[in-house]
Amino acid sequence: MILLVLSIVAVHVADPPVLDGHLEKVWFTAQPITKFTQTEPDEGKPATEKTFVYVLTDGKNLFVAFDCRTNGRKPQVHIRGWDSCRGDEVGVYLDTFGDKRTAYFFNVSAAGTQEDGIVTRGGAAFDDSWDGVWFAKTSYSDTGFVVEIKIPFRSIRYVENTDWNIQFRREIPDKGETDYYSPVPRFPGFRISTFVPLEGIKPRVKGRFLEIYPVGILRHSEKFSFDGGLDISYNPTSAFGFNLTLNPDFAQIEADPYVVNLSRYAVYLEEKRPFFLEGQELFTLKTSGDLNIGPGPIRILYTRNIGKIVNDSTEVPIKVGVKGIFKIKGSEGAFMFVNTGSAGTEPQSNFYALRLSKNIMGVTQGLTYTGKEYQDGRTRVITLDGSYVAGANDILYQISYGDSCGIGGLAEYFNFRRFSRDMLASFYFRNIEEDYKIGEVGYVGQKGISTGGVVGKLFVNKGPFKVWGLGIGFGSGKEVYLENFSKVGFGYIFFNTWNNWNFSAHASGGEAWEDTSTTGAEFKYINKEFGLNLNSDWSKPVAFSSWLNLSYGFNWYAWHSGYMANGGVYIGIKPVPSISMGISNKVDAWWSESTYGVSLLDKNNIEDLYYTIRPEINIHKTTKLEFSLRGEVVWEMDSGRFISYVVNPLISYNFSPKSWVYLVYMLQKEYDGSTYQTIDQGAVFKVRYLLYF
Repeated sequence: MILLVLSIVAVHVADPPVLDGHLEKVWFTAQPITKFTQTEPDEGKPATEKTFVYVLTDGKNLFVAFDCRTNGRKPQVHIRGWDSCRGDEVGVYLDTFGDKRTAYFFNVSAAGTQEDGIVTRGGAAFDDSWDGVWFAKTSYSDTGFVVEIKIPFRSIRYVENTDWNIQFRREIPDKGETDYYSPVPRFPGFRISTFVPLEGIKPRVKGRFLEIYPVGILRHSEKFSFDGGLDISYNPTSAFGFNLTLNPDFAQIEADPYVVNLSRYAVYLEEKRPFFLEGQELFTLKTSGDLNIGPGPIRILYTRNIGKIVNDSTEVPIKVGVKGIFKIKGSEGAFMFVNTGSAGTEPQSNFYALRLSKNIMGVTQGLTYTGKEYQDGRTRVITLDGSYVAGANDILYQISYGDSCGIGGLAEYFNFRRFSRDMLASFYFRNIEEDYKIGEVGYVGQKGISTGGVVGKLFVNKGPFKVWGLGIGFGSGKEVYLENFSKVGFGYIFFNTWNNWNFSAHASGGEAWEDTSTTGAEFKYINKEFGLNLNSDWSKPVAFSSWLNLSYGFNWYAWHSGYMANGGVYIGIKPVPSISMGISNKVDAWWSESTYGVSLLDKNNIEDLYYTIRPEINIHKTTKLEFSLRGEVVWEMDSGRFISYVVNPLISYNFSPKSWVYLVYMLQKEYDGSTYQTIDQGAVFKVRYLLYF
């Protein structure tokens, strides 16, 4: 059966609707949009519950209303904060450039929680770091819920006189159901190419909001101190804008988790600071979907290097930062400049990032420059990349040259992935030369050659399973200073049930080579790994996930080969709509070098073990006001004591778009072998207020 989806017309109105969660007569001047189609669980079948969508415009804003009926049930209402939709929800996707490659998304839950972001690579990758100025109101009853959305044209970028495209989505968690207006096949999944034309959009505004974003911070540790900063965002046209930050406060309100690192490479930490999150999708090349193999694309820009912590406790100050973004039909670009002061061993530095990309015959070709300049040195990286997504096929590549103080080297990455209804096939190749030294601006783990592939078979709608699959694969690689290649073979199996339980298992083994000396000597061993994962339906009041990985390899923390294990359980509880609780229990352990077989079951053979507990509770009076309490406790078997703990209560109030008040307390201590050292302690009162014109 072929479904013909016609274009959607946004009806122009002189008197726009009032957002209050209730439909006024003006909404019914638009033809209702109905006939949603399931992607999950019964692909291609009509949605099980009625949805009516209305689209209006007044020349300055786009208005969208959802009237969602529930058949004999109450909608799931979970009150959460920004970017944390849970329960029944709806979504609007806008391709404002008409290029089928990039789109905005706006999600709203039945409780009124808002969530937004950007879809890239034709729908293959999502990034929720973008925050826009838009508005939503909801109401709900025992038989359904209503969502009203207002999206100012000044809050988004678009190309004038270009046709827009649109898509609508509805989630029904009680049934594990996902519905779209324009049908989306389960495989390969969401694509912007399935959007339908949106007619009647003729914005009567020029440029975008002028955003002035003052920040004030009152701290108390041993004494009170006050600081402040300013962010300015100006967009002279709908397709171009820039951001300026002066004396920004990038203090985190959450501590980075304690990590037991058994590898030889530094841990990659996620970025949490607003200035760097804005537009980061333009500098990040992402793979798509699940079941990806290999280390992924090269991270040529790692913003945690900017304003980092040196000498364990000294924060490098950021004096000024500028960022600009532009997009015209078929092309886009961005630039960033950040000046940092000196601190500890870190000199005063200038950081640069420049990105240009263009769609050429269906392939997005990109050129990126990243660099750091300081008095006695420099790091400069130039990278060419490409992205192609068509149907079930997905191709990525990178070619990069990095130079640090006159020492330069190449890096290459290629990934092919095909994810169709019947099969999964994936292949990757990555090579990083020894002299590719970009650690000042990027993030590089293992250097050398690595390659691998996997072929899997998928089975859809078979008995008790929505989808299950199995596959086999291989991997091979060596680090730059080794002569011999390590080789591994692996297999996996996974099951996704109709009641949304998921189970997966994998096993691998092969010949491995390591060099742990300074003399270049290599030794060989047989690497082995086995893993299990199980998780329940997260829409239920009580849900959990569990995992276990057991491997034999070289333990860089203990400096010998042997068995290592990590595993844990996370339990989430939602007793009432306004409260969510969770607790994570995690174990990292390893055995002495001579421990094998059944002797692994003897706890006396465990050389050391770390047990980490992370409890949390979140209470939302409304979607704007939140109280949360997070903690972390780490116990080490070898010392027989708790070696780290964190207490982190937080009150936040989102009193207007992109405007927040935070009251935070942080206490973080670690045991150094004799006493507990304070890593972070103090209270912060922080206000971020957005003035937009």
